[in-house]
Amino acid sequence: MPDAIPLSTYLSTIELTDRDTINKRIQRGIWQLGVHIVNVDGVKERWVNIAEVTKWAMKNSSHAA
Repeated sequence: MPDAIPLSTYLSTIELTDRDTINKRIQRGIWQLGVHIVNVDGVKERWVNIAEVTKWAMKNSSHAA
């Protein structure tokens, strides 16, 4: 699995998430630019850091140890 994927790819894969949800997570400080969402030089679209999003999901899951 790649470390990061374009936001559009992430959104088409995760059915319950949309661009507005991602923006709200960033605005509320739940996800951080440069950590969960990255800007790639020369590319208009933001990328999602899959490894960091997975860490966030596991940390916030009801099954976290």
